[in-house]
Order: sequence, then C-alpha cells, then structure tokens
Amino acid sequence: MGNVLFLIPPPENWEGVLKEIMEEEKFFDVNVLPYDRKDEVIPLADVVVGGVIDEKFLSKAKRLKFIQVPYAGVDMIDFKGIKEKEIIVANAHENAITVAEHGFTLLLSLIKKIVPWDKDLRYGIWHGWMNKEPLLEVYGKTLGIIGLGSIGIEMAKRAKCFGMKVIATKRHPEKNLDKISAFVDEIYPPREMDKIIRKSHFIFVSVPLTEETRNLIGEREFSLMEGKYFINVSRGEVVNEEALFKALETKKLKGAAIDTWYIYPKTGNFSFPSNYPIHKFDNALMSPHTAGYTYESIERNWKFSFKNIVRFLKGEDIENRIDPDLMY
Repeated sequence: MGNVLFLIPPPENWEGVLKEIMEEEKFFDVNVLPYDRKDEVIPLADVVVGGVIDEKFLSKAKRLKFIQVPYAGVDMIDFKGIKEKEIIVANAHENAITVAEHGFTLLLSLIKKIVPWDKDLRYGIWHGWMNKEPLLEVYGKTLGIIGLGSIGIEMAKRAKCFGMKVIATKRHPEKNLDKISAFVDEIYPPREMDKIIRKSHFIFVSVPLTEETRNLIGEREFSLMEGKYFINVSRGEVVNEEALFKALETKKLKGAAIDTWYIYPKTGNFSFPSNYPIHKFDNALMSPHTAGYTYESIERNWKFSFKNIVRFLKGEDIENRIDPDLMY
C-alpha cells in the first residue's frame, strides 16, 4: 500500500478521477493521506504531489520515494537533496497546448495593438487607417523559438497554421526529427541561439529554468533583437530583469509580451510584477502568469499525475522523469 500526500489542494473531483484510473489499471493499493493534516503526516508519505520541496521538508519525509509535480515547473525543488536521497521526480506537460495558445494570443495581441487601442477607443481616440498607422501580420514572418520542448512544439504548430517560418533551438537537434520536421523549418543547438535571434521577427522563449538558463536572455541578446518582438512564457528569471526593462524603455524592443514575472503577491492578489516600472510602457503587454491555467489543462495535468503515481506504485516505468542534474 502506497501512502500519497497532496501538498497542494487537489481538484474537487479528485476522488472520482483517481478511482477511475485505479479501476482502469486494476490497482487499488493507494492510500491518500489527509490533506488537512499534511504537516503531521509527512513522515508517512511514500509519494507526494506538489512542486515546492525544500531541505526542511526532505528532512521530515523519511519514507519519500517519488514526487509528482502536477504541472511543468520544477524550479522550486531542492535537487541536491533529491539526488542525495535518490528520490524520483516527475512533472506534467499536459498544459503545453494551453501555454502555446496563450503565447500565440500574446504575440497577435502585441503586434495588433489590441490592448492599447482598445483603451484609447473607449475614450474616443481612433487609430489605424484614420491616422495612417498600419499594423503587422505574421504571415510569411519568422518565429524563433528558444527551447523546442512540449510548449515550443505546440507553438510551432500554431505558427505554421498562420503561414509562418519556424526556427528553433533544441538541446539535441537530431532527436525526434520525424515528429517535428513538419512544424519546424530549421533547428539549432542552444549555443547557436544568436542565429535564431538574428533571423527571426518574433522571439518566443519556452525553456525550463535551470542554472544554465538563468539570465539566458540579457543585454547582449536584447541588442540583437532591435526592432523585434519578444514573448516569454517560461520563467521570469530566464530573462535578466534590468536588461528587459532597458530594452523596453529605450524601445530597442519593438514590443514584449510577458507572462512570467519576478515578483508575486505574498498575500492577497496585489503586487506589481517587477522591480522596474515595466507596467508603464505601452510597448509591453502583461499577463499574470496564466498561460498554463485553464479548466482543461488543470484536468489533464491532474489525470496524468494520478496515472503516473499508479505507474510508480505498480513498479512500472513512469513518464516525464526529471534528470536532477539537468533540473528538467
């Protein structure tokens, strides 16, 4: 019997979903520990579901063997401690479609000036043909994707539907070409990211946050993006905050759409998202880290997570296992 502990509130219908999966798998040796007593039952947990795992938690979790993160980000996990204790970690990529939809929405909203022109029209101020202010179209333009993982591939599919050329960086460019060649025209290793930036009209970032990718995009990279558009749906820390601010302030960037940030509310729901007044710039489009948050993606992520937990407890191979050295 495996003891499973939720570190975050499970969805309302979790019992029904888990029961359905156990019946499908013909496996019923799952015991869910009480969420309302989670702090006192940590030592009993064989499996935890959550994404914030620190040294203090690991010191209490004496029986822990498997961590299932019910979403993609794993940057809040103490991988040093995980590695020492030989704990297995997996995440869920079932929101890739959702993030890509949101990312493409940000791109179109940015270049079509949907938000600022909507605000102006509410005050009777007209733009467009009346003032000879033509907009851009994406057809025939090049989208550069930094990080061709699950999200990047879904973004590429959508770009192709709009008649765009797609180029991307990928850690192992030679892998899975048969699955992605229909959506991506050129693939480069990460060390050739500059080439992607130079050749693209729009740069889309979807890499995981690791020590290697922290501040991946900085002043030098933004200098190569002069006159271009930038979209970040990965993690705020992948992009140097001050460099982003300066690129927007000086209008080196034609525009930027940002979903992931540097400051989040500690209590309540009020906090400016950056240490710099990015919110004052009309060439910045801001989204409150909602790219992956839809009814459908939440359901898919939890269903995948439950299935992976059952696989683990049955002794089968799990999916989306994280490499603790690479941190993804």
